[in-house]
Amino acid sequence: MEIPKTYDPKQAEERHYARWESAGCFAPEINKDPHAPVYSIVIPPPNVTGSLHMGHALQHTIMDVLTRYQRMLGKRTLWLPGTDHAGISTQIQVEKQLRKEEGLTRHDLGREKFLERVWAWKQQYGGEITKQMRREGASVDWSRERFTMDEGLTRAVREFFVRCYDEGLIYHGEGMISWCPKDQTALSDLEVEKEAQAGKLYYLQYPVKGADRRVTVATTRPETMLGDTAVAVNPTDERYADLLGATLELPLTGREIPVVADEFVDPEFGTGAVKVTPAHDANDYAMGQRHGLAQLKVIDQHAHMTADAGAEFEGLDRYEAREKVVEKFEELGLLEKVVDYEFSITKCGRCRTVIEPLISLQWFLKQAELGRAALEAVREKHEPRFVPETPYEKVYTSWLENLHDWTLSRQLWWGHRIPAWYDEAGNVYVARSEDDARRVAGTDKLTQDADVLDTWFSSALWPISTLGWPDADAPDLKTFYPTSVLVTGRDIIFLWVSRMMMTGLKFAGRKAFDDVYITGTIFDKHGQRMSKSKGNGVDPLDVFDKYGVDATRLVLASIGGTDTRWNDNQVESYRNFANKIWNAARFCLLNSEGATVGKGFEGEPSSWALHDRWIMSRLNRTAREVGRAIEEYQFHEAVYALYHFFWDDFCDWYIELSKTDVTAQEASPARDAARSRVINVLEQALRLLHPFMPFITEELWQTLPGIGGESLHAAYAGAEPTIMLAAYPQALEALIDERAETEMQAVIELISRVRNIRTELNVKPGEEVQLFVSTGGNGNVFAASVSQIKRLTRAASVSFKDSLAEVPRASARQALAGGVEVAVPLEGLIDFEQERARVGREREKLEKESQRLEAQLSNPQFTERAPAEKVEELRQRVAEIRQRTDALAQMLEALAE
Repeated sequence: MEIPKTYDPKQAEERHYARWESAGCFAPEINKDPHAPVYSIVIPPPNVTGSLHMGHALQHTIMDVLTRYQRMLGKRTLWLPGTDHAGISTQIQVEKQLRKEEGLTRHDLGREKFLERVWAWKQQYGGEITKQMRREGASVDWSRERFTMDEGLTRAVREFFVRCYDEGLIYHGEGMISWCPKDQTALSDLEVEKEAQAGKLYYLQYPVKGADRRVTVATTRPETMLGDTAVAVNPTDERYADLLGATLELPLTGREIPVVADEFVDPEFGTGAVKVTPAHDANDYAMGQRHGLAQLKVIDQHAHMTADAGAEFEGLDRYEAREKVVEKFEELGLLEKVVDYEFSITKCGRCRTVIEPLISLQWFLKQAELGRAALEAVREKHEPRFVPETPYEKVYTSWLENLHDWTLSRQLWWGHRIPAWYDEAGNVYVARSEDDARRVAGTDKLTQDADVLDTWFSSALWPISTLGWPDADAPDLKTFYPTSVLVTGRDIIFLWVSRMMMTGLKFAGRKAFDDVYITGTIFDKHGQRMSKSKGNGVDPLDVFDKYGVDATRLVLASIGGTDTRWNDNQVESYRNFANKIWNAARFCLLNSEGATVGKGFEGEPSSWALHDRWIMSRLNRTAREVGRAIEEYQFHEAVYALYHFFWDDFCDWYIELSKTDVTAQEASPARDAARSRVINVLEQALRLLHPFMPFITEELWQTLPGIGGESLHAAYAGAEPTIMLAAYPQALEALIDERAETEMQAVIELISRVRNIRTELNVKPGEEVQLFVSTGGNGNVFAASVSQIKRLTRAASVSFKDSLAEVPRASARQALAGGVEVAVPLEGLIDFEQERARVGREREKLEKESQRLEAQLSNPQFTERAPAEKVEELRQRVAEIRQRTDALAQMLEALAE
């Protein structure tokens, strides 16, 4: 059969994905087995504003490997896709567009018109990432695609809110929040970023009332002292034992504040005495709650000083106020010192504005109460199961043990509007709809709360809302919940994983997922985190275009749960692997006349040739290893096993060992059987590879002789033939033959050593050699394969001897495992004098390089200052040189007259 000389990845990717999608291959309904076990994954919904990045590509590859593998096992498989409305990100995008194109703000349009614009923007631009996912080969069920603001999911959000409000878990009140003065909204923990900053530490002195003494506090924010309501010290700090309960005069304010004892205070920080500003610091807020301290708001939502800061400071920007406070303290002689100090500062993740901790009237959820069942599940049952367990189960558990109230409200227009309405008297009515609120209130004159819910509120429901909750009898909820695994990153264990477990246990009565697989992080080549601001991101689509999707997926799967630096060389090596697969398959197909998939290995295995028993043993061992590795989420092990089976065992050896039989010109039952055996191994190998490399495997599988509807797993009877619905190869333990593998390895090693001799000593390819082999008791093994040994080593003869004592002295010798030795007489094959000179020059050059490297490595100044990877690289090079010079010494001995 004819097949193109080279593989065109892009053409195959576009054609096969469209065919799979149109044939409904991704939907669980393709499975016709009523008793099929179920496997389900819900995708971590990417932001609707987003485009594919390497983090997505990594997670999607892992999820697709799992989904395709489980589908090929005959399970009723659902991988559910969707996107998140991404409240603040989307609103900012549309506001930028408004300003740029029309010179308008959202307030110019009004809420209703602005939201119409956002929905229009979402329709036009919001689906970009779903198109890109198709490019990845993601076998998601697009018929079930969800969006967090779909009607059904919106209904679920309101149900969640109302039920928790009715149970007292959600309340409206004042609390500490992270506030962005520019975006004018509260922020979640994931929307803020900490970064190191070089700043100043100011030492301020507060006089002790009625005593000639001052207490010094150290702070990075002098302006907040205007809102201090206490100074705290550690109760064990003897320096301040006599001041506990004392009163201090707070400079610039005319107020007096107490000294309190609190274990939170670190005696080692600053002077051991800390100012307490409950209205403008989260830790101080908690301390203030413990001691019943007043909350004095001296900074407003625009980051300007309030009237409570004093007439002299009111209206100033917080940084202007800082300068003025420091100036005043200096004038009063109360500024002890100012020192350089590096500390973390918290900024808005989008606009980079320094956030302001504020006490604000917001909606909150009592997470500690909602999270009790999730904490019990992980403590008592280790549910969900984290992979890797260490450190992530402990991280998750620790978070659940220390939950704080969750700020739900956001001062935005785009998002799920809080289902709370107010009457003219200010009474609040929380309901599932405005009609319900009116009935309860007894009036139509209601105004809905202007705020929207934190994006993570709807995301917390994702596994149940996407499957039909709050309808308890929803078919998908009954069939596919709980889901099998969540594949996600470590950064959202707190904000998302924990909350999905909370809501799943509360509203569906079961855990959200069995397993949580935490992927690694892909850094740039310098080990820096990829980001738009740094401009160091790698676009997966560019990598797909350059190397193909399959090669990229293989790299991503091998990364799995480890942190790694991105390197295009890895992708290039797997592109070479794809080409190797293509060329091997092309050879098989060009010699496939008379061959049929599923035939060729008839009869008892003991009657098969050694290389046939060997390849079937290696194939089944690989199937066992790959299946185990995928089940245990050890994707790198699966990739390694597949790569080495296909490249080494099948391409480099089995095809070569079978070539004479396969390429025979005259048709015969023996030739057709040999061709069928090669095709049969290729077909099973393609199925093993398919979850990792879906496109090239489909392209080749479709061309194999004998492929049809009967090639599919029984669960997919009647479906259009495709490798993705074929059965995943299961290891047949009876065909794993240790003896055949050991014997074949001896033959392979013998052939490899002779080839090595020919290469090292520049024996011309056309020259035939003589081989003398001391068998070490393996004579029968080598004798059975003598024709293959002669052909693959270009040997005129192979002589088996008990000893090589009588072999010509000018012979190249190699020792093999098991006491075997091979000798190749060199007389008449090479120019001895020329070869001795060449080997001597190479040896001399390597010895000089070794001396130079060893001098570097013996220099402490180099080994201590150079990067560890550089030092290790040099040590490995020294070891390589040593190994090579030993080999050259053996060559010189063989070349001696």
